Amino acid sequence: MSINGISGGGYGYGYSSSINNLLQLSSLKTTSSYSAISAINRVSSTSKNTSAYASVTSFLKDYQSELTGLEAAAAKLQTSKAGNVFTELEAGSTDESVATANRSWRLEAGMDVNLEVHSVAQAQKNVSVANQAADLAEEDMEFEIVGPGGNQTVSISSTNTNGTKKTYNQMYEEAARAVNGNSKTGVKASVQSENGKVSLVLTGKATGAANSFSVNGKTGAAAGLEYVDSAAADAKYTVTQDGYSQTYTSDTNKVSIAYGRVDVELKKEGTTNIYSGVDTDRITDAVQDLVDSYNSVTNLLESNAGRGNGTAAHMASFQRGMAHEKTLAAMGITKNKAGDLVLDKEKLVEAMEKDYDFVVDTLGGQFGLAENAAQKADRALSDSVQRIVSNDLGGSSSNSSSGSGSANNAANANSPYMQFANFVSGGAYNLANYYAVGMLLNTMA
Repeated sequence: MSINGISGGGYGYGYSSSINNLLQLSSLKTTSSYSAISAINRVSSTSKNTSAYASVTSFLKDYQSELTGLEAAAAKLQTSKAGNVFTELEAGSTDESVATANRSWRLEAGMDVNLEVHSVAQAQKNVSVANQAADLAEEDMEFEIVGPGGNQTVSISSTNTNGTKKTYNQMYEEAARAVNGNSKTGVKASVQSENGKVSLVLTGKATGAANSFSVNGKTGAAAGLEYVDSAAADAKYTVTQDGYSQTYTSDTNKVSIAYGRVDVELKKEGTTNIYSGVDTDRITDAVQDLVDSYNSVTNLLESNAGRGNGTAAHMASFQRGMAHEKTLAAMGITKNKAGDLVLDKEKLVEAMEKDYDFVVDTLGGQFGLAENAAQKADRALSDSVQRIVSNDLGGSSSNSSSGSGSANNAANANSPYMQFANFVSGGAYNLANYYAVGMLLNTMA
């Protein structure tokens, strides 16, 4: 970046201090004193100057923000940048009804793993007989749950405190609250309702054979709860990679394969292939960000082209676009009636499916769209403040045409703003010398 540019680092002269000093210098036009310090202290506070200062500062803030945003959007697509969207591989499954896959950490390109699910892990479930919800229960319940985390005795009376009988639904709801109030057993309870009938259901909180439980004692109104409806079971699956097959068991359906690079969730019995590949959604989103940012920068420059020679020049550069229309069209990018770029994501995906390498090179290669946009942004950010807003600093109206020719250029060149700006452009030492000379003049006065 240029030292005098908006985003310059180190000795870079930021736009805020540049405008402050340039506006402060304007007081030299109206004072007969040659004291630099006194001149700088006499900054005009009229509403006209205050408004001009606010307008220029606001524009430069937007200028910097929009262009740095464009650089960031372009970086996502530049193959020369680390972490670009083309190097971030994702894991996928050819049959997501059998198993889903997500990247755990950096994948290798071309991964293809065959996964056969023999059985999925499940939790134990016990279900009582079904009774009419509104019928009155005849028996109490007093049973013990022996779970993987501990034991619990559940005791529910069939009679209310006023002597009336409870319904089956009432008893089951009370039993479910009692079970769920104890977190140690590793068992949860619910009331299952179907066609007016209710059942008490006990389910293990975790899958796997090691998480089974038993029900002992007098189940009474919840008769049948002591019997296992579906047993706790481990998952069983076979992974084939690089010609080698291995069968595994797991107490959960969330497992890791491909040497821990991929997290897989088993869904049902069947066969699927787990593979690595680019995420087309991530790529299309990145291209959309680039298009949106490019449009935003172009619109900002168009609406502020009269502020200076630099702004007008960069506007013309951006209006020439990132690439030839045919190249853009091949990526699904066209222009609308307003002149803004528009992305058709479906056409971009089709282009990737047809010739992925061509798309990568065109979008993110050395001479690709993203590189072109980044270079335009870099040049605009590296430009000097005095060139970007030369008309504002030279006293020209920000709305005036830049076609006034040499008269405007001469006025700008002879303005105290431009003289000071050109002096400052020599670097930090010139600026320090300027103030030092002013101090000497004050001393001699």
